[in-house]
Amino acid sequence: MPRTDGPGAEFRDPRAGTEFDTGEPGFVDAGATLVTVVGVPDDDMYLRDPVLTGFDARTGARRWQTPAPNLRGCGPTAVDGQIVCFGHDKALIAFDVATGQLTRTPTDWYPFALATLDDRLYVAEGDVESDDVRVHSGTLADPDAYWSQAFGMGTSWEDLPFDALDVSHGQGIFTLGADIAGFDLANGKQTWSADLDGCSDAAGTSGTLVVHTRSGCGGDRITGSALLDRTGHAIATTDSAVAQSLSIDRPTDETIPVLLGDSAYNRRTGSLMWRSPDLISVPAQTSPDNPVSANGTAAAILGDLALLRDLDAHTISGLDLRTGHRLWRADDNRFGTIQAWDGDTVVLSDGTGLWAVDPRNGAIAWDIPFLAVNVDRTALTGSGRLAAHGNGRYTYASARAMIGLRPLER
Repeated sequence: MPRTDGPGAEFRDPRAGTEFDTGEPGFVDAGATLVTVVGVPDDDMYLRDPVLTGFDARTGARRWQTPAPNLRGCGPTAVDGQIVCFGHDKALIAFDVATGQLTRTPTDWYPFALATLDDRLYVAEGDVESDDVRVHSGTLADPDAYWSQAFGMGTSWEDLPFDALDVSHGQGIFTLGADIAGFDLANGKQTWSADLDGCSDAAGTSGTLVVHTRSGCGGDRITGSALLDRTGHAIATTDSAVAQSLSIDRPTDETIPVLLGDSAYNRRTGSLMWRSPDLISVPAQTSPDNPVSANGTAAAILGDLALLRDLDAHTISGLDLRTGHRLWRADDNRFGTIQAWDGDTVVLSDGTGLWAVDPRNGAIAWDIPFLAVNVDRTALTGSGRLAAHGNGRYTYASARAMIGLRPLER
């Protein structure tokens, strides 16, 4: 079991960089190697002496570590065997997954966001406060080899989102402040744009779709949602004051609907398929002068099923996404975080351990208390991140330790 070295050292997620301390443990799953940051938190703001470290994904043995100061962010996946990052200068900084060797690729840009997908790199750069920004697609050796595209959008540096670039749902989504644009991943061509008024937000989903949730600021309620196709056209809308927030969004294919409010809409046409009251939770209202808002219950889309969690009723349930019928319901008093799905079971965690649920019937597949793994109560505490590698293998990282899990031999 890998442990951090030195007093006060902790694991951190490389995607957040090393310039500031986000407090979130994690790693980049690069196949045979898990790449993480090890540093010492300093007043909950900075990381002292951060190093990028590679661990063997099967044994937990440390393969390498390389000093990694002042990184502003890193890609979520490896590209051509490299973890690609950016800092404050005009260069892309890469770490070889196998050896940790550092490579700097000079550019003429000041990057502020980076995304990776398969063998491609996507870099956003420019002056966000002057609406003078560009996105480039290429490789580490030639970062604009495929295309470059200018976007007339921006925000303040203080409001720059950490996830300005999203390329994970079949199209590119570029968000800066109240501006959002879609672009073709193959050629960079902008396909649509929209304004996120108030405190609205937008999130991609499979099938090159975007869910746009409308809301005001200052505590205003959600006023509705829209499902946008790859041209930015709203193919479905709802005035529901409920939004669904998904930890995992992995539908089987385009026949699985998108959930808006209490309803399911066809992913291709936007037509209404079914409604279910199970998609909404209404807390008890304490008084007429203190109204409460309803909440969405959908927590994860797992193939052709939805995992629902009603935090007010303390229940967890499974919903058939093709019909809207509830399959099962069980008490849920652990309030765990949904971590990963391996195609069969979904894994959750809390401060006491990890457990897996079969989303088709609600049965507990396995339950692992942290104290059964390590009697040191400080080793596995707080929030963490888990990755499913397939064949029943998982890796879990907390701030002070990482553990690898595999099926018991029979």
